[in-house]
Amino acid sequence: MNSIHANRMPKESIKKVFRFLIPLPLRKRLAVWVYRLNWGNSNRNEWWTLELLRDFVEKDINEYHKFLWSQHMAYAKTYEPGLRFGHENMEASRKIFFSELKDLLVKSNVNPGTDISTVCEVGCSLGYQLRYLETDLFTGARELRGIDIDRYAIAAGAAYLRDVRSKVDLVCADMEALETVMGNRTYDVMVCTGTLMYLNEKSAAHVVDVMLRHTGTVLAIAGLAHPATDNCLLQQSTIREQDKSFIHNLDFMVKKSGGNIMARRWDGNQMVGGHTIYFVYAARNTNK
Repeated sequence: MNSIHANRMPKESIKKVFRFLIPLPLRKRLAVWVYRLNWGNSNRNEWWTLELLRDFVEKDINEYHKFLWSQHMAYAKTYEPGLRFGHENMEASRKIFFSELKDLLVKSNVNPGTDISTVCEVGCSLGYQLRYLETDLFTGARELRGIDIDRYAIAAGAAYLRDVRSKVDLVCADMEALETVMGNRTYDVMVCTGTLMYLNEKSAAHVVDVMLRHTGTVLAIAGLAHPATDNCLLQQSTIREQDKSFIHNLDFMVKKSGGNIMARRWDGNQMVGGHTIYFVYAARNTNK
């Protein structure tokens, strides 16, 4: 019995051999199929899906996250209209984020209800935050646009928004192609929350630069807070191991793009509704 166990290939080695023998494009299709199987245990489906793609993280972490989001898998699965739309479903940390955005605008002599005409959110998912802004903050806005790579979320969100006669318009696109999507448009307010964490430092910095150049009044960003060090002191982005997402120095990215920090907040490892607090509100330097 002992010799049999000794000759058995460890499970991890078997998985590595499987990933080596099966090309990644085929495993990606297999992962989608496995994820959609009705096994009665979504955690089991998700475990197998991520095991099939584990080496994808090391090969191209940006594309790994894009794949999961674009297929509405893993962390994307909770983004359903019934779970997200409505004031009562808005996360506590986001309510704080938008409340501080409102306070900043008021201090800058900008009336959120009448002076903000156009809003754009990068990484909007279903568009539920834009709907919240439409009804609770920027009530006079004539245009609210959302951009996200999750085609399912865009379709589901658009259907809900049509039913409630919302002005929110959703577009399915990759935020790394944001320059093309934006064209020559400028928005009074640009919003990006919990999205840049799925891009590496170089790519995230590029998206910040593009957003800033298309911002008329305020660019509002929420990212992962480093638990021990104020993000503005980070020399480089770090990876959160639990989901391979990035903890960025958003302050530096804004300044590198020639932007001005209007306000910011970092609460370290303090959690609000399961989320950390790291907010950066910035303005474009028109003299650049």
